[in-house]
Amino acid sequence: MTGNRERSLLSQDCCPDKGILAFPERVLQIGEGNFLRGFVDWMIHRLNKNKLFRGRIVVVAPRKTGAPNIEQLNRQDGLFTVWLRGLQQGVQVEEQEIVSSVSRGIDPYQNWGEFLACAENPEIDIVVSNTTESGIQYTPEELKLGTPVQSFPGKLAAYLYHRYYCFDGAASAGMTIVPCELIDNNGDKLREIVLHHADDWGLPHPFTEWVRSHNHFCNTLVDRIVTGFPQGEDAHDLLFALSYRDELVTVGEPFHLWAIEADERLKREWQFEKIGLNVPYVSDVTPYRMQKVRILNGAHTAMCALGLLSGLQTVGEVMNHPVLGLFVQRLMNEEIVPTLLSSIPAVDKAKVVEFAGSVVDRFKNPFVHHELDSITLNGLSKIRVRLLPTLYEFYQNHERVPALLSAAIAAQLLFYRNADNPTERWTIRDDAEMVQMIADIWSEETAVGLEATISMLLGKTELWNQDLNEIDGLREGIAAFIRSARAHGTISALESVICAIGEK
Repeated sequence: MTGNRERSLLSQDCCPDKGILAFPERVLQIGEGNFLRGFVDWMIHRLNKNKLFRGRIVVVAPRKTGAPNIEQLNRQDGLFTVWLRGLQQGVQVEEQEIVSSVSRGIDPYQNWGEFLACAENPEIDIVVSNTTESGIQYTPEELKLGTPVQSFPGKLAAYLYHRYYCFDGAASAGMTIVPCELIDNNGDKLREIVLHHADDWGLPHPFTEWVRSHNHFCNTLVDRIVTGFPQGEDAHDLLFALSYRDELVTVGEPFHLWAIEADERLKREWQFEKIGLNVPYVSDVTPYRMQKVRILNGAHTAMCALGLLSGLQTVGEVMNHPVLGLFVQRLMNEEIVPTLLSSIPAVDKAKVVEFAGSVVDRFKNPFVHHELDSITLNGLSKIRVRLLPTLYEFYQNHERVPALLSAAIAAQLLFYRNADNPTERWTIRDDAEMVQMIADIWSEETAVGLEATISMLLGKTELWNQDLNEIDGLREGIAAFIRSARAHGTISALESVICAIGEK
């Protein structure tokens, strides 16, 4: 610890909300990392402070690597600081709070029996998780008495079977499972894998029916940037500002969104709306996922190649640049958001516009150092998912190519060309076969010309899952932008596109 304070969170004397410490355990959380501490645990703490839940969380490590966090969590009596830093409507905010919603941590690899014993507690009827996107995957494994199951779905299957057995299959013993992993239909997928394990292990048919009928697996969408323990130049000052030592300080942004396809029980238990938290209970999280993917993720992918080709390194630098920052805002407001609203007409228009405004604040957050290079990882799949649906739907709606999105795709193709200057190269972290395919096509430019090269690139259905030459004007727009960028630079080319839009 770099701070100089001797007082430690090992003592509950630091907790300003001591009444919460007496609340019973009511939630099992599989995942001990920064995100859940700065998101779910913070939200439940807020509920507890307002006497709206009166329940604490048992935190379980999903992997052996989580043991140090579990040990530290127990040393600190489950207490830790959540420090929110960022912009809200352009105004800088900072807020520190000691979160007291966690009662204890369990390492199931050392205390498998203690983990299963939680299933015997009738008051623990909610499970939350975040085990990364790779956590909700099927991995064949055996169920052996007294031996920890390795995968997260396997652990959950074993846990549910133990609960079923202890309560003799009572319907009232069913649980609400709320996964926070960022995959589509995460609840449905998790239930499917749990049932797969039950089948592998030969568990009785009444158990699988109990899982299906009396346990609700919620599909969810989560959104908050949690950077974790303070790092960088101001880390020492941040830690010094605390009046105590905390090895689990978790830094995050003020923005939060948790869309949940909840059952009635969860709606009764977690009344987040009463304290102003952004937790909509919905029948379908798809519109929220589309909103995040098209606006936030789409703008990230659209800006990254343009920013890197212009010599910038971070999202913050892009947003503070007079041309690129204007590009991002106009792209969202004039091309992405209107297209999204036409695709999901049932959505609340005002909330989508509000979300887009919050994205600008989040991108400009001076406390988040988001490298553009990190956004380029597996960029081809990101282009397919984040940009092409907007491109295609805008074209269908207006019978013309969206000029700003076209410029962004042109910059991506230049990025994958790996520089016009043969002495300048960068690492492209993507499917090697696809990257080589793009390089081979670009190598023919001298012989066939720029427009023919662009046509070949756009026509590769292996890259885009469709022939983009079918979008009239896209090839010409991309070629025009690349010519302009080569002659005058990326910024000048982009400025010309923005000015041309303004003249229409």
